[in-house]
Amino acid sequence: MPRTYAVPPPPPHNEGSTVAAWVNTVGCVLGAIVAALGIVLGDMPIIIGGAAVVVITMIVSFVLRLAGFGQKRTRASAQ
Repeated sequence: MPRTYAVPPPPPHNEGSTVAAWVNTVGCVLGAIVAALGIVLGDMPIIIGGAAVVVITMIVSFVLRLAGFGQKRTRASAQ
């Protein structure tokens, strides 16, 4: 007997352009710029500050996704 599978739902039409994605992108770029500036200047507190910006940005982006500002998750129904 052949096995049948459910067709997965179509992906969202936002192409990943959500508030959570933009916050993550901008925050990580700014944190990387600050860390790079710290490397150029040879100043360890600035490097740590840039890394902290990246970590905080990732946490904020994850919280925004949980709050509904990220891309919606869709799953195929298993039958």
